Amino acid sequence: ADGEVVAAQRILEGTAMNCAGGPTPWGAWLSCEEIEGGLVWECDPSGQDPAEPRPALGAFPHEAVAVDPDAEQLYLTEDRPDGRFYRFSPDAYPDLAGGTLEVAQVAASGAVTWLEVPDPSAAETPTREQVPDSTAFDGGEGIWYDQGAVFFSSKGDNQVRRYDTESESMEVVYEGTGALEGVDNLTLEPGTEDLFVAENGGNMEVVV
Repeated sequence: ADGEVVAAQRILEGTAMNCAGGPTPWGAWLSCEEIEGGLVWECDPSGQDPAEPRPALGAFPHEAVAVDPDAEQLYLTEDRPDGRFYRFSPDAYPDLAGGTLEVAQVAASGAVTWLEVPDPSAAETPTREQVPDSTAFDGGEGIWYDQGAVFFSSKGDNQVRRYDTESESMEVVYEGTGALEGVDNLTLEPGTEDLFVAENGGNMEVVV
C-alpha cells in the first residue's frame, strides 16, 4: 500500500493474443500465444535479454504452461473446444530450443499414454488433429505443477484435473458443480493442499 512504481519496461513484443503462460525454475517467464499457430515465448523478466520463440513446444492456441523440475519436463494446455494436453521433454533441460512434444491419450481408467506429435510446427495439420487417438479437453485453461502433480482446468466442462507424473494417471478433482464456475487460472500454495482457482465467469471469485 505504501509502494511506488519506479520503472516499467516491455519484455516481449511482436506477438498476438498472449494468454496465461507460466513461470520457470530458472527465472524466465513463458508467454503463450492463444492463436492458431501460436508459440511459446521465453522471456527475461528483467528485460535485459530479448524474448525468444520456442517452436519446439508446438504451434497451437497455447493457454498456459507448467514446468516439472524433477522430471525436467513441461506440460501445456490448449484453449480450444477440442484442445489437447501436451508434454514437452527438452533435449538438454532447461534449454527449450529442441525436444519432443507429446499429446495425452487418457483411458477410461485414468491411465495416460503419451503419443509423439509428428509435426509440432503444424505446417499442414493442427497438432490436436495429428494423433487421432489422443484425448480432447474442452477448453484447456490454467495449469500448475507441485510435488509430482500437475493440476489443470478446462472451461467447457468446468472441471479441474490432477495428473500424477509418477503413476501417469489422471483424475477429476473438481466435477464442475458447486461454488466454482468458469474455471481458469490456478495455483497451489506450496506445502499445502490448497488449490486456488480463479473464475472467468459466474460471480468472478477466487475459490480454494
